Amino acid sequence: MLFDIDHVPFSRKGRFLTLSTMRVPGRDGERALYLRRVSGGDERPSLGRLCRVELLDGNGRPAAARFELSPDQLVARTGEGIVRFVIGDGERLHIRGENAGVRFHVEGSRYDYVYRTPGGEYCLVAASENVKLIPRACLGDLAVSGKWDRDRSTDVSFTLSGEGTFEGNVDFFRALPPPKGPGSFEEAHATVAAEFGAWYRSIPAGVPGQEEAQRLAAYLLWANTVPAEGVLTRPAIYMSKNAMINIWSWDNAFSALGVAAFDEELAFDQFAAIFDHQDASGLLPDYVNDREALFAFTKPPVHGWAVSCLARENPAFLTPERRAYLRDAIGRQVSYWLTHGRAGGGVLPSYFHGNDSGWDNASFFAEGGPVLSPDLPVFLILACEALANLLEDDPEKAARWLRTADELQALLVGTLWTGETFAARLAADPERILPGDSLIQFMPLLLGSRLPGTMCRQLVARLVEGAFITDWGPATESPRSSYYEDDGYWRGPIWAPTTYLLWDGLRRQGERALAREIAQRFCALANAHGMAENFDARSGRGLRDRAFAWTSAVYLLLAQSLRDKTGEELKPSCSDRP
Repeated sequence: MLFDIDHVPFSRKGRFLTLSTMRVPGRDGERALYLRRVSGGDERPSLGRLCRVELLDGNGRPAAARFELSPDQLVARTGEGIVRFVIGDGERLHIRGENAGVRFHVEGSRYDYVYRTPGGEYCLVAASENVKLIPRACLGDLAVSGKWDRDRSTDVSFTLSGEGTFEGNVDFFRALPPPKGPGSFEEAHATVAAEFGAWYRSIPAGVPGQEEAQRLAAYLLWANTVPAEGVLTRPAIYMSKNAMINIWSWDNAFSALGVAAFDEELAFDQFAAIFDHQDASGLLPDYVNDREALFAFTKPPVHGWAVSCLARENPAFLTPERRAYLRDAIGRQVSYWLTHGRAGGGVLPSYFHGNDSGWDNASFFAEGGPVLSPDLPVFLILACEALANLLEDDPEKAARWLRTADELQALLVGTLWTGETFAARLAADPERILPGDSLIQFMPLLLGSRLPGTMCRQLVARLVEGAFITDWGPATESPRSSYYEDDGYWRGPIWAPTTYLLWDGLRRQGERALAREIAQRFCALANAHGMAENFDARSGRGLRDRAFAWTSAVYLLLAQSLRDKTGEELKPSCSDRP
């Protein structure tokens, strides 16, 4: 069962409001359902925790619940009782139940309290989360607790229940409650079901027999979207509404690719949500959320590659306005790396920290940095080519970018090619090859016909013979490597973005059969184990966060590729090139 509330949060497109299971603080690993507002970023220990949700039986006693999660509602069954949750207009939670009840315990900060509004309604304040809650009973009873203690309320909670059927709703807000009437549970349910149904029907067909995986991937891209608010200038697809509640500046490119076929505007927003915060130097933040943009790290410049992929599939995506925006933004991004990522012309730029590379703790960062890694010049070369295409009306500038691409390629080959593969090296000691056997060495396959056939053939042979491709897909560190760990984050587990980059590189080299095999294995992996942050390369077990957006995006893209045979007629295999 892939729709499992223990791993997959319940939320809705354009909302911060979320229901998910989390560890209960101070209870030795116990988990419970929590009502959350996933704002403020993932560095906050609370992760937006507002209320612990306690299900009650028909007599008002705590009861164990069985949960059924679907895109339009979360259902909790307690013996003969049932409680249903739906997210309605704005940040409003609708609740309806029979022979049961539900209690929400506010478990926030020292200054949580309850008061009566001038209109006579109860208002509960989760002070540390900067959120206010107004619960209402439309049918049945509402009970609110909170004992005043000097400068706060203790034991703050509210309960919705009733004899037979009850119905209520909760509004969440920062300043003033929304002015509109709440509407009924069934109206809210019908609206959200129709909204998701339209979204799901717009998604290209996937792999027969993998309908639940297709639906989960569609749901996560939909439900992980939050609105423009605070620092967020555009609707953004967070990586997850479990713990990874940010938009990172390479994750955004994969999310954009995943939704571009059916929501062009949202796809463009994923680029702009990051580029809107670009430093004057061209540096992109590591991540953005509604509270801040963080510049302690950055991420690899995959955006030129991603824009080229979008334009190849749908040339109409590049409207004049989008073309101008992306041309300027990507141009500044490349200039940052060429100006501030290296000591001067004639040398390759480097990653200062593993987090900058996106492969945080990979084996090629075992000795620290700065590191010369083969993927960085590849992404910059592809960005230069993308800029040349975006500057089709200015051939002189386009030619300059293409010359820069040629210079970077010469440096890539001259500095990192060993005669057998592309190796990572320390910027301070470029003569020595860094240890480990990382998948990063194969990223130059993305260069397509730029890569000499002899190099391509050696890389493909090394990829196959090095045991990188397991039964489930490409491991980020060869299982034969001494650095390999089953749950080593970037030292072994399978990741969606690197799988997609490798798949695209193989297709660009005309290695159609191997690319298709990787797509089939990854789709089988997600179908069996869901949309996890990463996966054990040997067992396939989902690791870390189990509700990831870029995993969902890559699944949809690869599943579509397995249905669409036209994409296989690309180029001759690199075995046919000198």
